[in-house]
Amino acid sequence: MTHDRGVSTAVNYVLTLGITTILVSGLLLAAGGAVDDRRESTTRTTLEVVGQRLAANLMSADRLAGTPDTRTASLGVDLPERIAGSGYTVRVNGSSSTLVLEADTVDATRRVSFVTSTTVASTTVRGGQLRIVLTPADELEVRTA
Repeated sequence: MTHDRGVSTAVNYVLTLGITTILVSGLLLAAGGAVDDRRESTTRTTLEVVGQRLAANLMSADRLAGTPDTRTASLGVDLPERIAGSGYTVRVNGSSSTLVLEADTVDATRRVSFVTSTTVASTTVRGGQLRIVLTPADELEVRTA
């Protein structure tokens, strides 16, 4: 009978340890998914804000370019290089007057519209220090600073 008690204690310990490990692993997996969802949501929101800032600066450069006797114009735009730990790309589509901001590591894309009377060149740049320039062809172009 004494041998049964020793086995019972060891089996009880192993079962408790196994169940605890499974529960902790489940909690960690659930928390990891929640963090990823939150990062994606934060990235989308921030891309929207950054896009609106760039669109506002494009429209300001348009007003500057529309003033009489303006031959050159250049406007610096200070955008973050990374959003929620991810780099991002800005595609300027002049024909549809939209900015498409796309994160590198997170599945997040945002489109922001702008309205200008000056033609805007279609370009693609990385986030960070940008410059909006009035080119000799009388079109606005977003460039890396």
